[in-house]
Amino acid sequence: MFESETEYIVELQPRITQRLSELEFPHMQQATVLAHSLAELASRSRTLDQQALPLFLSLDATHRRALAELAVGLKNHLEGMQDAIADLRAPLAELIDFLAREEEQA
Repeated sequence: MFESETEYIVELQPRITQRLSELEFPHMQQATVLAHSLAELASRSRTLDQQALPLFLSLDATHRRALAELAVGLKNHLEGMQDAIADLRAPLAELIDFLAREEEQA
């Protein structure tokens, strides 16, 4: 993970946690995982969009070794995104259930 990704996660995670608190989401452990995973996914998506893909598209086709290394980096980056999505599934389902129950009670 790039340093800029970590900085973005550190910036975004408390904002997501605050929003979950405003929604009165009662599951603190799930809220922590949800906030971190959403921030990580957003950060990795931003890096993919702003750095990795532009580099892939701009490298001269004759730089095969650099393109191969970049492709490995893209693969690792996407695997990190998959991990964040996997970590996100259960807490996101709990949030959806929590918000849907509140809507039914209103």
